[in-house]
Amino acid sequence: MEQNKKLKWERIKQAIKQLMTWKILISLLIAWALFMGWAILFVLFGIWFDNTWLISIGGGFIGWVILPNGTFMIPTIIMMPIVHKILFGRKPNIDINKGENK
Repeated sequence: MEQNKKLKWERIKQAIKQLMTWKILISLLIAWALFMGWAILFVLFGIWFDNTWLISIGGGFIGWVILPNGTFMIPTIIMMPIVHKILFGRKPNIDINKGENK
């Protein structure tokens, strides 16, 4: 049982290490900006032009996204490999079974 826990944590550490590259972080930032950026722009332009409608729509979406149910993660996780493939020509290669002794 203890061996399985150690193996599980090693696989998690390995996956995180593979995800922490500059290409993945750029892809994640662009995917997040595509999903959330328009709402932030709505709020900023609404404040700038004193437009309540823009502030309400952008703020409502931001409020829905930051709810503690993880709604922002689903589209971001779906979009990130697509953005990575568009930018760098291939999907990110993440092997969570690396280091497993079979």
